[in-house]
Amino acid sequence: MIALDALILLRPLWLLCLPVAGLLAVVAARRADGLARWRAVIDPALLPHLRQLGHVTEARRDPAPWLLGAAVALLALGLAGPATRNHDAPAFRNLDAVVLLLDVSPSMIDGGGFDDAQAAVSRLIDRHGTRPVALMLFAGESFVVSVPTEEPEPLQTVVAVIDADTMPVAGSRPDRALQMAQQVLDDAQANRADVVLITDGGGLGPDAKSTARDLAHGGARVMGVFVPQQAPPFGVPPANRAALQALTELGGGITVDATDTGPLEARLAERRGLTETEQARRAVLFTDHGRWLVALAILVLLPLFRQRRST
Repeated sequence: MIALDALILLRPLWLLCLPVAGLLAVVAARRADGLARWRAVIDPALLPHLRQLGHVTEARRDPAPWLLGAAVALLALGLAGPATRNHDAPAFRNLDAVVLLLDVSPSMIDGGGFDDAQAAVSRLIDRHGTRPVALMLFAGESFVVSVPTEEPEPLQTVVAVIDADTMPVAGSRPDRALQMAQQVLDDAQANRADVVLITDGGGLGPDAKSTARDLAHGGARVMGVFVPQQAPPFGVPPANRAALQALTELGGGITVDATDTGPLEARLAERRGLTETEQARRAVLFTDHGRWLVALAILVLLPLFRQRRST
């Protein structure tokens, strides 16, 4: 949409027809001029003499080409959808939310790659497009930091201060995080969401895979950001990229590395709203005035249907 102060064009591509309408009107007007062909083949100075001799008659100025051009231009403007915002319209929820699940289990904190995880989450918050973002943290239990919000910038501060003391419960239960994300999406009625799991792949058992499959069946996609371990201490479970990739395949998403989230950012920036939903939303949020321009185009054409009496 293109906004011109209070006026909004819902379908601005129709404006491309305006120069076409003008060009067609000019071409039709030139062809309607009876002297056009004479001017193309003889010296202009001879035309007055030919008129005196009665060999040519002055062409009648026919308004039909210009009326047709004006009607086409008005139709194009009407189809462009000039509209004004309806301030009494109800508020709409954005149905294509992004839910970020950040693993803060001991294997992530002590594995040496948590800085990469924080940087990846920060990039995803910055480059989520126009979609609302929710943030959850999980280890042995899961906690909702924020429900889907269209102003997620304050979450950057939360991500920056997460450390080993943030979570009160140790362990790694991504299955519970996915179940909580599913509940959050159900409460928000966000049935075309993306759930992004930022983890080293630990704890991804049958329960997590089952929930990922349920999310996919409900219209959501499960994405993965793999965080490799750099210098894990003794006793820390190893990272498992294969388990994360298997989970995202069941969830209909992709897996990327924490240091290269570009492909995932491109997917998250895409709006997943249905065309029918957007059309219904526009019908409520805006008042389309294009029909009045179409009616005016019909009035412009009325002189062309005037009956001419023969003499």
